[in-house]
Amino acid sequence: MKKLLSNKQKAVLAQLAARAYKKLQAYGCPLPSLEEWRHDETWKATGHTESLTKAAQKDYTLIYNRFAAYLGYEAIRDNTYTEMDKALHILRDSMQRFETGPDYLAGVVRDQLHLPCTGKNVYDQLRKYAKPEHIRHLNYTVINRGRAAARKMADETGVETYEPHALPERSLREGWRIMWEPSECPGPSRTLAREQLPPQPPNRKRPGDGVE
Repeated sequence: MKKLLSNKQKAVLAQLAARAYKKLQAYGCPLPSLEEWRHDETWKATGHTESLTKAAQKDYTLIYNRFAAYLGYEAIRDNTYTEMDKALHILRDSMQRFETGPDYLAGVVRDQLHLPCTGKNVYDQLRKYAKPEHIRHLNYTVINRGRAAARKMADETGVETYEPHALPERSLREGWRIMWEPSECPGPSRTLAREQLPPQPPNRKRPGDGVE
C-alpha cells in the first residue's frame, strides 16, 4: 500500500503553488482559478492524480519541483529509498562478494529477462524495465552460480574457499565461546595474575597508631 503525503508536505506544496500562481498572475498570464490550476499542475507532475490528498510520498519531489520551477527555486533530489533501490543494492553486494563483473550480469539479464543491455547500462535497464522480484531472482542466480564456481575451484585446487562473512576454522558457537570465556582469551586471566603476584607482608601496626 502506497504511503500518502503528510499534512506538512501538503501544506508546503499548497503554499508553493499559491506563490507560483501569484507570480504568473503578476506577469499577466491568463489563468483559471488557483484550485483548478493547482490540480492541473499536480496531474502534469504525477501523471496519475490531480489531488494532493491522493498523492504518494514518491510524488512529493515531482510536484515540488514543478511548482519550484515557476519561482526559479533550485530543484530538490528524491532521497526515497524504494523497494527497487533495496533490491539493486543487495544485488550489487552479491556481485562484489563473488567478484562478478557487470558484463556477466548483463549476459544473465539478456538470457533470463530478454532485455537488451551491456555491462555499462545493465543497472539502468533493470531500473527502467524490471521489477523488484526480477532483481531478487537475479540475486539468487548470482549467489548460486558463485557458490558453484567456488566449489569447483576448491575441487580442482584442493584449497577450500570461504565467503567473507564465514568463519573458516570454527563455528559461530565456538566463536562466541572463545569471546566470552576469559580463560581461553589471549593473555593471562585476572585469576592467574593474582596467583602469580608475590605475597604481601602482613600489615603490622606500630604502638600508638590506633586502638583496636
